[in-house]
Amino acid sequence: MLQLKKFRLLEKDDFGILSAIELRMKHHEYVPLEEMIKFSGLRSDEVTFRIRSLRRDRLLTKSAGDQQGYQGYSLTTLGYDALALRALVLSGAVEAIGKSLGVGKEADVYDALSPGGKRRAIKFHRLGRMSFRQSHRKRGYIADRPHISWLYQSRLSAEKEYSSLETLYAAGVSVPKPIAHNRHVLVMGLIEGTELKFAELKGPKPILREILRNIKVAHQKAGLIHSDLSEYNILIKPNGKLLIIDWPQSVSTDHPNSQDYLKRDVLNILACFRRKAGPEPDLDNVLAYVTGKSRTLVL
Repeated sequence: MLQLKKFRLLEKDDFGILSAIELRMKHHEYVPLEEMIKFSGLRSDEVTFRIRSLRRDRLLTKSAGDQQGYQGYSLTTLGYDALALRALVLSGAVEAIGKSLGVGKEADVYDALSPGGKRRAIKFHRLGRMSFRQSHRKRGYIADRPHISWLYQSRLSAEKEYSSLETLYAAGVSVPKPIAHNRHVLVMGLIEGTELKFAELKGPKPILREILRNIKVAHQKAGLIHSDLSEYNILIKPNGKLLIIDWPQSVSTDHPNSQDYLKRDVLNILACFRRKAGPEPDLDNVLAYVTGKSRTLVL
């Protein structure tokens, strides 16, 4: 992530250059200097001066150049971070960022504070860490886009997760409260707890029942299936309650493969509890319960 000390030193004109490059990256892999000058509204010498600083801090990268001497500039992940953070700070969604809460293949999550001092979580989507083939396989919303930048993929991922969290939170599913998003960054309510994988459960059955109830509410009221649910994205909070995280790959119950995804989610959870508490419940009964075909859950 962008070092906050460097972020605070950035000036309005620096952000003007970053924004101009972001705008023109829709048309160029590397944006020509002339277009950076035109769309930033700055003098050529001012743009050249600031480019050196932005490159030094790794917010921009420069093309290698071709036989005609063409050279251009592109945003790095850090440059994209800077634009998103500035927008979120200006909107009042976040004021400070603290310790890391988790670094994964697809996202970095940090502790954060609101201007009023409330603890929040801020999540930076990083789809560039996956291979191009993996991202197409796991992300349905980019499946029909053969050419798409990692930055834009990450933005779509954040938008998708924010939309899903809004729907799930309103339906009463135990998910982080969505607060704001900008580009590839999502601000949520506090994320804390122990991953189910590592949690010591005094009474496994009540926890399993609550997880299945949340899957049911997500399915019945929100019309969504997690599709990547596991013992690593279910947290047991200090008060004993649940928090289900990581929803960018969720699918609608109308998806043609929705029941396959649902069954896989349920099997993952049942396998976890088999390891923790012995024999697992009947799969058909559990699936009937979470899909609303049965009111009775036998554990």
